[in-house]
Amino acid sequence: MEEHDAVIVGARCAGATLATALAQRGWEVLLLDRDRMPSDTISTHLIYPNTLARLEQLGVLDRLRAKHDLPLVNHRLRGLGHEISGTFTAVDGFDRAAAPRRRVLDKVIVETALAEGAQGSFGNRVVDLLGAGTAEDPVRGVAMEDGREIGARWVFGADGRGSVVASRLGLPKQRPQRGELAMSYSYWKGISHDGNGTLQINSDGMPYHGPVEDGLYILIANGAPALAQGTAPERERKHMEAIRSFPETFDASRLEGAEMVTEVAVAPEPLMQGFYRTPAGPGWALVGDAGHFKHPGTAQGIGDAVEQALYVAEALSGPRPTLDGYERWRDRRSAEHYDWSFDWGRFPKPEVGGPMFRGMASEPDAGQDLRDCLARQIEPSELMSKERLARWFGSAPAAPTAPAEKLAAG
Repeated sequence: MEEHDAVIVGARCAGATLATALAQRGWEVLLLDRDRMPSDTISTHLIYPNTLARLEQLGVLDRLRAKHDLPLVNHRLRGLGHEISGTFTAVDGFDRAAAPRRRVLDKVIVETALAEGAQGSFGNRVVDLLGAGTAEDPVRGVAMEDGREIGARWVFGADGRGSVVASRLGLPKQRPQRGELAMSYSYWKGISHDGNGTLQINSDGMPYHGPVEDGLYILIANGAPALAQGTAPERERKHMEAIRSFPETFDASRLEGAEMVTEVAVAPEPLMQGFYRTPAGPGWALVGDAGHFKHPGTAQGIGDAVEQALYVAEALSGPRPTLDGYERWRDRRSAEHYDWSFDWGRFPKPEVGGPMFRGMASEPDAGQDLRDCLARQIEPSELMSKERLARWFGSAPAAPTAPAEKLAAG
């Protein structure tokens, strides 16, 4: 039977990053994915400075920039009429964000992993695990759709929310949360950019727009669940109606002469419901959305996937390899941001969101902290300190009691 140090199921930003990091540490790695690269997946796209710095350390960013024109953008937010914009506090020289399409980003990370010595096999599904994942019967490999069995010291599930690895291990979803919004997005050519990635938050919807790569532009609509329902023509109509309804940040005349180059992609509200799963056990571990999913409203998915992959690679490559601390590290790192992300995934209440956004717009240090919270340099509780809340509301608002409840949703 074919044997490897590690088999990684899922070759997108979590799995391919883990393959790169393990291969750089001398592991014999096999990277598997049911899809052939490049291919698309639902994503918010944004990569903040903390993650750009990680990708540069891995050698991914140089490869990405060598192949593609990748604009770096300021963060612009218009929340309930209040403008908050600027750069991030620099992380290893990066003070702006990027938003490449996933078919571009994932492919480049896979190429980096293969260049570091990992092997890849794409277009074939993993259908089962070898071993039950218990102390008595550790996971020791995978079974493929074509009948092959592949052995490994470690099997890593990086295969997303509907993880086959998690399913075969019987891992339940824990601590569920849900938002209120659905999402749709499209890619365009012929729309110039102004150096910003712009998010507008109104009480009835939230569009985002900005450049991706190679002259393409993304338009995202976030709104009621009906946005993602209906036939393809109906979804496109609702998508364009939503985009055109926010002239404060996107003048519809910019569409004149532009061309939509893909169909409208949609993410229904149920697809964005959050959870945790137990992330590791005998012979196996989960990284990325397979083990923990938060609402994409704060665009943390790519960054979390990269950080988890690097943690696992380092923890298993040291003098005392163990993942005993992985769940504790992941949960501590994600606790406030998990709740905070779902605040951004709900329609804002003006009586709460209004003072918040007004305060962040009028106090430059608070606006900077908002951006740096997105880039994981500070926690939501630092952004929304008791002193700021008292100042913005006259006294701390009665309803919010935890950092998670203190942004726009109330």
